[in-house]
Amino acid sequence: MSTQQEQLTYIEKNLVFEISKYFGKEAKLVSHRVECSNGLDGFMSALYNVELELEISGEPRKETVLVKFMKGNKAFRSSSKSYTQFANEVFVYAEIIPAFEHLLRSSKLSTNLAVDMVPRCYRAEFGRIEGLGEDLESVLALKHLTTDGFSLGPRIVLRHDQLEAMCAVVGTYHALGYALRVVQPQVHERLRAGVIPLPFVADATQTTNIYHVLYSAAMERFYKFYDRKRQDLLKVDELEQDRRFAGALELLREKYFAHPVKLLERIRTGSYDTAQTDSYFSTFLHGDFNRNNVLFHYSNSHGVGDGTVNGIKVIDFQELRYSTPAIDLSFFMYMNTPPEDRDILFASLLRKYHKHMHEVLELVLQRNRNTLSEADLQGILDNYSFERFEAHFNRYAFYGAMVCMHFKPWLLGTESDCEALSKLFESDMHGTAFWQLSLDIAGDKANHEIFKIMRHAFKQGYMDAI
Repeated sequence: MSTQQEQLTYIEKNLVFEISKYFGKEAKLVSHRVECSNGLDGFMSALYNVELELEISGEPRKETVLVKFMKGNKAFRSSSKSYTQFANEVFVYAEIIPAFEHLLRSSKLSTNLAVDMVPRCYRAEFGRIEGLGEDLESVLALKHLTTDGFSLGPRIVLRHDQLEAMCAVVGTYHALGYALRVVQPQVHERLRAGVIPLPFVADATQTTNIYHVLYSAAMERFYKFYDRKRQDLLKVDELEQDRRFAGALELLREKYFAHPVKLLERIRTGSYDTAQTDSYFSTFLHGDFNRNNVLFHYSNSHGVGDGTVNGIKVIDFQELRYSTPAIDLSFFMYMNTPPEDRDILFASLLRKYHKHMHEVLELVLQRNRNTLSEADLQGILDNYSFERFEAHFNRYAFYGAMVCMHFKPWLLGTESDCEALSKLFESDMHGTAFWQLSLDIAGDKANHEIFKIMRHAFKQGYMDAI
């Protein structure tokens, strides 16, 4: 594994000069400064801020770059699936986004549809990298978005304009994957083959599985709370809906309490099984699409969040998968919507997402009419109708409830507890201290929030497919 000193040396001797070349032959590197980032944003990554002072055709320019490396020793990288996650994230910037750009360019459309979704990328490489030791390493250098007025949204609940912006950007991302499959099928298959599978279950070569640890702790936490508070939470003697909800929770416990990752894996793989008539909905995902991994720009010039969202960028593609879009959608909708408005917001946001997705797909396909008959074009668009999309989403949307069962307490916890979890995750993710803190963090405040999510999922019919 590369040490911090090796990473700093690599930045100093290689990366700063490579980044400066991005600005053309007239660009001259005047000076630079490198700063380590010690915040919680580097959960699995070593992060550095690099400030460049440039002179371009006699004019001064400042550029701030975020540089990201894998952190941890080989055991941590293996058990946390870092090798797969970082390879896939590099693949997004090095292959998938450029393929989307090429598709748009060949369709005589603005490539901004693709490049505006993500930060500008100066370097994306995974493998054995000279100067970083003998292990597989990852280097990702991206424009630092805060210098352009982008910022994270609120920690948990987002405003309606923020939620709609998330629907728009992920709808565009999914649509370009669908369009690529139709217009450039060979490119699509090459990219799909290049995504390293990231299963939730362990294969025969793995002795540990971090997903099993995380979701087993989440299941134990939820059912301990449910058993302790069941009489207060449900009126099974009075309400038929509560009786049926209690039955659904017992079925979930019976089938998946011991192995919750099997449910997640069933969603991941079942959605693209060609035996499923709607498998065409599967596409390239973000995989961890929530408030933590998007940055917003606002109509005011200060980026402080008191204006309307007029720009959004997506970051951190480490959980990239090829699967159902319900994985991206259900997670961020459950994570970032208030429970009292969830019924209305889910209906509205699904419509907003589908509108953006369908419009981008139709736009690209219309520009490639020479390769599609009228009947083929209409048939493809009909396949992606809202009615078919909604039915597909309902079959797999319980994914978001499952992930929130694990992740929601972490976001509701104190900063000191989150810092402790982060350190334990890196040093001893299979130990009793990590397990106990996962059960305790944010207490019953988080438990009640999870219960509200589970109840909503039942009411929406998302538990029917369990």
